Amino acid sequence: MTAGLAVVLVLLCAVGALMGFRDAPNAAALPVRYRALTPRGALLLTGAVNTVGALLGIGLITLSVHYFTSPAVRSEIGPLAVGVSCAVTLVWGLLLWWRRLPSSSTHALISALAGSHLAVRLSLDVDVAHTIFDLVRAEVLLSLLLSPLIAWALARLLTAPAMRLATRGTTVNVQHRARVALGISASAMAMGHGLQAGQRMGVLWAAVLVGSGSVLAPDALTAEFVGGAFLFAFAVGLGTLGGAWRIAWTLTERLVRLDPLRASVAAVIPAGLLFVGSLVFHLPLSSTHTATAAIVGAGQTQTYASVRWPTVLRVVGWWVLTPVACALLGLLGTLALVPLA
Repeated sequence: MTAGLAVVLVLLCAVGALMGFRDAPNAAALPVRYRALTPRGALLLTGAVNTVGALLGIGLITLSVHYFTSPAVRSEIGPLAVGVSCAVTLVWGLLLWWRRLPSSSTHALISALAGSHLAVRLSLDVDVAHTIFDLVRAEVLLSLLLSPLIAWALARLLTAPAMRLATRGTTVNVQHRARVALGISASAMAMGHGLQAGQRMGVLWAAVLVGSGSVLAPDALTAEFVGGAFLFAFAVGLGTLGGAWRIAWTLTERLVRLDPLRASVAAVIPAGLLFVGSLVFHLPLSSTHTATAAIVGAGQTQTYASVRWPTVLRVVGWWVLTPVACALLGLLGTLALVPLA
């Protein structure tokens, strides 16, 4: 493995650790808040399941690895573009974590890649296969834009009937059902997030290896690809153990104050969407956006005004700013480094 590939792999693993760190609250915050799991138990559980999910996600990508031998991909995505995009994602993710804001590493990474692609085209006048690029871009944009709206709508629609079904019996039984649902949702969310993260890493790492001249095929994967896959999965699990409780506090206290039953509904919906996005449509979804939207949707079903709209609008404003800022940073960073490369 060359020094350039090693640097890119380190950056990819750093992004994986950041994804695990920032997205840990999506799986663990509600179960911990309502005492379905202890903080340590929740992080150990989600970290282990995240690691397994990342490996499974990368394994699914290898079934279509022949796509990365395409000349279009080889010319568009190279080690330089991926490295710059990873660096932008790391900086932006840490900035928003420090500000206690739940945001999507997926949006940041894809936007930075788009900016880097544009920089490569401007600098090197590389032809782009418009049919492939436009199709993928349309699918990605629709999935990232619509998934929070779908999560919010499902939470609004399903919370009321779920409450009617779950509140039958004694108070002790009701609380027990809510905690069981929250514990199951933590595992499901972590697995869905791992699948999503693994698929993204598989795409980028395979593209980088093909761009550097490696030959990848489903029956002849290189040692660099397999080794990178295990390192990335381990990084995701290790990052999850960090917890990012600053973001967890925003999700459970600053956005909405939910009761345990509504919290269980809000936790189950994004987990289901992640599985559908990964296994059915093979599209990137943001666990942060879907989880936040589901929490707000469930909170709106309460009889009193529990949603703190100034905080919600502030979070959404940063969501809108993320693709613009990351695409611009990816563009400028790649333009600056292309002459050196």
